[in-house]
Amino acid sequence: MNRNSRLVRFVNAYIRWPLYLLLLTFAMDICLYAAQPKVLYIGLIYTGAYIVILICLYFRKNRRLNKQLAEFGFRFNQVQRKMLLDLKVPYAMLDRDGCVLWANDEFRNITGMYLNHYYDIGQFFPNITKQELRDCVDEKELFFDTGGMQLRLQLKNVPLEEQEEGDQDGKGEVIALYLYDETEIRRLYRESEERRLAVGMIYIDNYEEALEGINEVNGSLLPALVERKINQYMRSNDAVVKKTEKDKFMILFQNRYLNAMKADNFRIMDDVRSLHIGNTVNITISIGIGICDENNYSFLAAFEAAKSAINRALERGGDQVVVRGDSAAKNNDAEGCSYYGGKSDSVAKSSKVRSRVKTEAICEQIRAADSVLIMGHTKGDADSFGATIGMYRIARFFTDRVNIVLDEAMKTVAMLFEQYRAGKSYEEGMFINNAEAVRRVDKGTLVIVVDVNADNRTECPDILPEAGNIVVVDHHREKNPINAKVTYAESYASSTCELVTEMLQHLEETGKREQAEKIIQIRESDADVIYAGILLDTNSFITKTGVRTFEAAAWLKRRGADMTRVRKCFRQDKSSVYEKARIINSAEIFMGIYSFAVNDCDTPDESPTEIGAQVANDLLDIADVKASFVFTPFDGMIYVSARAMDEANVELIMNRCGGGGHLNIAGAQFKDCTVEEAVQRVKDKITEMTEKGEI
Repeated sequence: MNRNSRLVRFVNAYIRWPLYLLLLTFAMDICLYAAQPKVLYIGLIYTGAYIVILICLYFRKNRRLNKQLAEFGFRFNQVQRKMLLDLKVPYAMLDRDGCVLWANDEFRNITGMYLNHYYDIGQFFPNITKQELRDCVDEKELFFDTGGMQLRLQLKNVPLEEQEEGDQDGKGEVIALYLYDETEIRRLYRESEERRLAVGMIYIDNYEEALEGINEVNGSLLPALVERKINQYMRSNDAVVKKTEKDKFMILFQNRYLNAMKADNFRIMDDVRSLHIGNTVNITISIGIGICDENNYSFLAAFEAAKSAINRALERGGDQVVVRGDSAAKNNDAEGCSYYGGKSDSVAKSSKVRSRVKTEAICEQIRAADSVLIMGHTKGDADSFGATIGMYRIARFFTDRVNIVLDEAMKTVAMLFEQYRAGKSYEEGMFINNAEAVRRVDKGTLVIVVDVNADNRTECPDILPEAGNIVVVDHHREKNPINAKVTYAESYASSTCELVTEMLQHLEETGKREQAEKIIQIRESDADVIYAGILLDTNSFITKTGVRTFEAAAWLKRRGADMTRVRKCFRQDKSSVYEKARIINSAEIFMGIYSFAVNDCDTPDESPTEIGAQVANDLLDIADVKASFVFTPFDGMIYVSARAMDEANVELIMNRCGGGGHLNIAGAQFKDCTVEEAVQRVKDKITEMTEKGEI
């Protein structure tokens, strides 16, 4: 029965109560008889009259009452139906298969639906599929754009309870569909987003280096041309430009112009790089942009975000744009930064002032610490191992409570490790495992991390939250850096061992200059492993080498590093050479210039990227190949080793794949996918970036 019939039954039950009260009058008559029998006749007369009146009212008025209740319910339903028909919110009822059971006038006007016709909701809103309707347990929201309107579709599951004869309950369900026109709301939201303040900072990366070797006239003309280029580009985007220093600018503009800048890939960087009036070094700029938070339109917050962004751009090597607070960017990292540019390699600074400043800051942290723990990245290589040895010597110069965290030595490091243990520099207890490191770390401990800037890729991530202070020394471009007290990250450096060597050199020169009683000493075995790190990351001084790289190598050579001993540590057995040859032979050429290979050899005891990196380097010897990618499945992950010549930028590609690195050396990791899927993802990114002109 419907709701109206249930209401009638309830009223019928309610009006039967006078009949039930008749029992009370009979009880009263019995009491009167017991008290005075003659009075009983009077009580019976009134009781009979009550019964007659009750019967007459019940049988004569009951049907009329039911009829009036039914008429009221019908009129009430008509009012409800009229209200729904005239409701300004488009409304419809659907079944689980998407058939429109009923719709009000507003819904019919929007959809063009005719009266008394059967329709499937998919005819009007293709995104409302049968699967969507079946999955709607409570409420669900969908969005649809049609005819210039932006609609929000709200689906609501409506259970219908029906009570049938025999008091058996049954249940049915329909889907209520509401349409909300959010065109104006979204337009206002877009306008609000576009008007948000963006603060930018532009730094010339190599101002002094670019002016070296050019005559006086060109030396004054070149900065003026750079400033003119910046002013022209920024003012075309309605930006206010203010020069703050000879090589620094500040800009203010509305967020709406940021998309235009991204659309042309920040053309200003290429325009500045193309300036040549006698300078032998391409001049490059870095841009950091901070955007007001959508929930807090604070100009000061945008300014602080811009400072953080420009610092990140410089730490990553410059010649790129870092935008912080760009909610529309798809390649944001954990701190909300997106990256653009970075097409040129970092230029090594001729001045070693930064190296001196960072060395002194790190030494100050070592002096203030109760104990020092040094670690590299997990599945460490020669650069990571050599850098830990170099930092151990620096820390050991100031305190005796120093240890290197090394849980397991991979095969490539094991040979270096065994050679180092056989040398005179090895000290008992200098290496500890992860469990011991976790036991020793406390708030007085300084943790020095080398050759890695992501906490989840360190040798022992568990000690980082417990440490009092953290120092990072690295040569990779940062993406999600560790929150360290002191960070010495130079992406121009060939290796972390190069940076550590310069720190050792500075301490030695400082001790000699000040005629200190104690001068830092580097022995032959120390020099060997640090030299091995430089040798590995430069592919035997073929890639990413600069003047300072050879200066560091020469200094190590003077301290006893021997090329023959080091090279013996990199020798491979015959099976490994055959495996590399087989992988190279199976390589695939993509788009004529990219080489793809899969390292499917079983190497459980080696670093998963070691053979992959070697194969990637060897693939660059193939004619016309500009970049190579080698995929290595290991321990549930797919590791990608990417290498390039000077004509390609693998860092940009690996950044889009969630990885990072340098212009010519980069990598990434994939999980929850097969090797074939990982290869296809990289190919899709290359195709997409090529079509957009990003590479």
